[in-house]
Amino acid sequence: MSIRLRVAAVFTLALAIAFVLGSWLLASQLNGVVVAAVDSGLTIQLNQASRLLPSPGPAGPAPSPVPGDYLIQLIDPAGRVRRAGPDTPTVPLLTPSQQREARQGRITLTETIDGESQRVMAEPVPGRPGWTAAAAVSLEAADGTVSALVARLAIGGSVFVVAFGIGAYLLARAALAPVERLRREAAAMSERDAAARLPVPATRDEIAALAGTMNDLLERLHATLARQRSLVADASHELRTPFAVLSAELELAARPGRSRAELAEAVGNAAEEAGRLARITDDLLTLASSDERQLEIRAEPADVGGLLARSTEQARRRAAERGVTLRLSVPDGLTALIDADRVRQAADNLIDNALRFAPPGSDVAVSAAGTGSDITITVADAGPGFEPGFLPHAFERFSRPDDGRARTNGGAGLGLAIVDAIARAHGGTAMAGNRPEGGAMVQLQFPGARLPGPPA
Repeated sequence: MSIRLRVAAVFTLALAIAFVLGSWLLASQLNGVVVAAVDSGLTIQLNQASRLLPSPGPAGPAPSPVPGDYLIQLIDPAGRVRRAGPDTPTVPLLTPSQQREARQGRITLTETIDGESQRVMAEPVPGRPGWTAAAAVSLEAADGTVSALVARLAIGGSVFVVAFGIGAYLLARAALAPVERLRREAAAMSERDAAARLPVPATRDEIAALAGTMNDLLERLHATLARQRSLVADASHELRTPFAVLSAELELAARPGRSRAELAEAVGNAAEEAGRLARITDDLLTLASSDERQLEIRAEPADVGGLLARSTEQARRRAAERGVTLRLSVPDGLTALIDADRVRQAADNLIDNALRFAPPGSDVAVSAAGTGSDITITVADAGPGFEPGFLPHAFERFSRPDDGRARTNGGAGLGLAIVDAIARAHGGTAMAGNRPEGGAMVQLQFPGARLPGPPA
């Protein structure tokens, strides 16, 4: 069911309920007014009922009949009708129990007499102990008045509710027409049209706000799509080179007449390119898991100093080949609740980047510190540092400080992206900057990860 129909149905139902309640209140009020008028007439008749009593003196003329459609009776203490108005039956209007109640004071009730609804009122006769005066009148006219009102309300109310239901449907359709136009225009958009936007009406209402929100969403979607296309292009570019080198090395190895040394060199080069392909693939899988919020983190108490010591020890040979000194500075007993394997992977990437840009004869400083319940790991080098324009994009995938893609210019540009993903998976952050004395510096912060004692 469309929103227009739902709005019209709810409005019609609410209006019908309100109209029924209002009609019931009106009919109840009218019935009360009519019954009060009937009771007032019965009171007048009871006040005049004493004329039917015989006078205590000599017999005089017979009393004139009481005018109207009222039934009037005077009932003696024995329960017999002693006097009655014209066309009034001799059967008492009151039962014996009702007579006893009426001798105590006025009573008013509604009864069915001769198949007709009657309003009956009775009270004691002044000056005649045990005597009761009773008056009754038909409620046919009163009930007819109320029934006629209810019938007119039912007919008029039905027409009223249906008319307003149709009006509510037309009003809802007119109100939702701009939404339908937005839907058609959004459906007609192409994912390749990055400049496509929905027109924002100048009404400054909810429809305009919806159009503005959808335009913001379109911008984010197009930006995400552009990043995905760029990622695919960059990944293809990075994978193409090692695949080409691997293919060439295998082709050369397959040529006849190659010496054992040449075959060994070709196989070594092929193994190196295969390892590079494996590293790029692993990095891409890690980043894909991070995008899906499925990067698995097994947080356990870990010795931060021992973790960083293993990373620096593994990199010492490469550092010695480049003439760079690795220096480690970690307070004794610094323990954190982290995933040691993931944090070491991040530290390995940072040290590898620092060694790539550190000049010969310089130092690469690896340090960790605890501030309150937080842990900070810092890797700094004395190289040229980050270019100012590169810092906002330092942790983006395939982002590098230069546009070159040759193997001599560094890795695939995924190291810092993985570092950032690992930090975010721990609930922390990664920051990149330049040191005042020169060189680059990258920090990993893990809030609330510090433990008070040594690891278990």
